[in-house]
Amino acid sequence: MKKTIEIEINNYEKPIRELVGKSIAEVNYYEIDYGEPMWNEIEYHTLDYGIELVTSDKLNFYFVWGNEYTQYDLKFRNGTISAEFSTENGAKKYNATNNQKWTELIGAKISGIESCWSYWSLINEDKRNYYPQDVRLEFENGKEVWISALEIRDGRIIGMQDHLTLVFDKKTAEKYKIGIKNVV
Repeated sequence: MKKTIEIEINNYEKPIRELVGKSIAEVNYYEIDYGEPMWNEIEYHTLDYGIELVTSDKLNFYFVWGNEYTQYDLKFRNGTISAEFSTENGAKKYNATNNQKWTELIGAKISGIESCWSYWSLINEDKRNYYPQDVRLEFENGKEVWISALEIRDGRIIGMQDHLTLVFDKKTAEKYKIGIKNVV
């Protein structure tokens, strides 16, 4: 079984590794249109839909919550995020490129990636259902960003949500239990 999940993790990470060596030129967030942006929390960013990264070579990549492995996992794709939804369904685009949390990351090359998987099981059942919960992007300047399919509500961590949370430092990631390896 361990071999199977290792292969699955490798297959999941393979397209994300396309980011290694690239630098981010633009960051766009997509969330429900509340009339004003609600994503900019003090410790983290919180998104209803997803994040789109535009690299300096003009390629688009995105993360959204998906359902490829289980309900509400972390989905990554090469391409434009509009393939997932349109602005007609209430998604509003916010350019976050100049946000303070991104300024040290814009222009820095991505030097590594890592996915952190979790699992769920039914009561009285041994079968584990594995899914990608978090992805960490590491930059050549030593900075990192974690992207997670979870929501933080009133200080409570709620996993497997139709939501993404981004944290920009290890201390905050540890506080909210993001990036914990539950599988291999």
